[in-house]
Amino acid sequence: MAKQDYIIATDACSDIIPFYADEEDVRVVPMEVTMTDGTKFDATYDMDLDWFYDRIRNGAFAQTSAITPQRYFDFFTPLLEAGHDILYNCFTSGMSSTYSNACMAAEIFRERYPERKFCVVDSLSATGGQGYHTYFAARNRDKGMPIEENAKWLEETRRHVQCTWTVDDLMHLNRGGRLSKTAAIFGTALQIKPVGDIDDEGCLVSIGKVRGRKQALHHLCNVLVNTLDDPEKNPVLICHCSCPNDAEALKQMVLETGKVSEVIIGRTGPVVGTHLGPSGLTMFYFCNKRIASL
Repeated sequence: MAKQDYIIATDACSDIIPFYADEEDVRVVPMEVTMTDGTKFDATYDMDLDWFYDRIRNGAFAQTSAITPQRYFDFFTPLLEAGHDILYNCFTSGMSSTYSNACMAAEIFRERYPERKFCVVDSLSATGGQGYHTYFAARNRDKGMPIEENAKWLEETRRHVQCTWTVDDLMHLNRGGRLSKTAAIFGTALQIKPVGDIDDEGCLVSIGKVRGRKQALHHLCNVLVNTLDDPEKNPVLICHCSCPNDAEALKQMVLETGKVSEVIIGRTGPVVGTHLGPSGLTMFYFCNKRIASL
């Protein structure tokens, strides 16, 4: 089948790798970020992440805002007026009101442009998992999958994208409201490292605790071994906030399992990275079922 002529879109939370976004012409809606040091900026898929994490290391904290309907109007209106249909894979409704705002904008778009198709999918995912899934939707379009069928594919497979994560510094989870200060202090003293996932409702959850960073990486690897689906067909994606050596170490562990033939390394941007901190490490792949829901 011939490649379909519609646009695949996502948002900056997806952390889609710039090379793949450009290769597949995936459009990425920016997200507004305000930092406690007074800096304001738009998070984009191709921004300078070292600049951001340097500020986080220096004590700044970032607050992100849901994408407003107005921003959706500004971003998508020129594409609709140019005659494009759009399939938008959105940041999980379990962590943000971005999806509900997208649905509001979509209703208005359908009234203003009744001849156009505007499909919104709740990814029930975030960061690299959302970007990973979006990339495969773009591949589906290239293979000739119509827009409605591709939207249905995203919905049917979204709970089969594993989204495991870990951090080395618990204080960032505390500052982001994900962990109490007492738990963060005691956990740091005991070298406790949380391992988490995104559950079937698209919410960030804990799935275990281990002692030490190396054990946390092994735990991520063990989850992969127990849940990986069709490893020969699809690669594994590892995204790090600002810890490239740990990402490479995890990549080698994954390859040494003998179950995976390709591992890609990307980055986690400000929307999720402000909560995980520079030591945040995440891993994504197609799974039989998310471990958080087992």
